[in-house]
Amino acid sequence: MKILGIIILAALLLLAIFTLANWAVLTAPTTLSFVAFEVDGPLGVILLGVTLVLVSLLVMYALTLRTTMLMEAHRHNQALQAQRKLAESAETSRFNELHLKIAQEFTQLRGEISEIEARIDSKDAAMRESLAEAANSLAALVGEMDDKLDRALSRQEN
Repeated sequence: MKILGIIILAALLLLAIFTLANWAVLTAPTTLSFVAFEVDGPLGVILLGVTLVLVSLLVMYALTLRTTMLMEAHRHNQALQAQRKLAESAETSRFNELHLKIAQEFTQLRGEISEIEARIDSKDAAMRESLAEAANSLAALVGEMDDKLDRALSRQEN
């Protein structure tokens, strides 16, 4: 874009130099025909004026396009910022939902672990009781066997 601007400025400078160098010829009166009527006037000055009007119109058109482009870019930037904020808030809400879901899962797991520990404790108590009963039964059997052996030995001695 800078190169194009430099080329345009160089062309305008060359036009200005050409105009100054040929000013006498450009201001020479000539008969000009406008199809319906004729006028005496300087053809070069009129063409130079038309050229300058066209150049100024093109500059205004370029400025209008540039301004429109900048406004459009600004509008797109604002829309992008709004979408970014919306995405960030959606992401934040998803993280919050995930946090709540994980907290619920951990609460549920803690409850299940407590239930399992209670069952293990009750099974442990039942097993200890059963083991104590078995030990008592075994002790009673051993005692009974001991009594029988003592009686049997005492009969053999007598």
